[in-house]
Amino acid sequence: MARAPEPKTIEVDGRTYANRAWIVAETGASMPTVRSWYAKRAEQPEEVQPAESRFPEKGPRVDREDYFDLEQVRAFHRWLKQSKHEKVLPTDPALYEGDPNELVSINDAAAYFHFKSPSAIRKYLKDNPGYFAPVAGQVEGPSGRLIPAFRRGDLQDFDRRRKGDNTGRAGAPGGPRPDRSARTPEVQQRIDAAAAYLNKIGGHRRGAAAELAKIHGEPAWKWERAVKAAREEAVGGA
Repeated sequence: MARAPEPKTIEVDGRTYANRAWIVAETGASMPTVRSWYAKRAEQPEEVQPAESRFPEKGPRVDREDYFDLEQVRAFHRWLKQSKHEKVLPTDPALYEGDPNELVSINDAAAYFHFKSPSAIRKYLKDNPGYFAPVAGQVEGPSGRLIPAFRRGDLQDFDRRRKGDNTGRAGAPGGPRPDRSARTPEVQQRIDAAAAYLNKIGGHRRGAAAELAKIHGEPAWKWERAVKAAREEAVGGA
């Protein structure tokens, strides 16, 4: 199996240049995305302003690897994040009303974020796992069939993340810990039970949520959320 490219930088005439693997590590983007940034630069004329809106030209080529001006790459990435941030439409304040554990249909979630249709959320879930809020259950849609639903609190967390860094990367487990005061006693009790169970079995394993659901006679999705929260708090408190 081919080895993954190693992130590298080089110094040429007092300037630092980085290869694509370094850009991937620095920005968190995938290698295809980095290649796309370069390919799409041709869609903009050279005189476009601001200049940082165009990914930089190739610099030196060493050992069959292309290198790019490091400072220009960083300037482009800062511009990209800011431009995405500015395109985020204001969220409907109604998202922050109601019980954080209430289930919100995919249709209502799309309306809160002013997406053109629920298909935008479906695309996030399919193409960028971990970015959007996780599906927490199902509710009845307008036609009577069941459609995906999300915890209101998870949608609020997604909204906060995208306003902080709208690059498509999910928040890290080591980030801010959940606000325990926003939980109902029932939910907190379930999370505590999940944490105790994980400790008893020696840590998380596949199917732990289903085991807890069977023990307590409750829907699996409730315990999937509890296990996830218990694991995140264990990481955050480490």
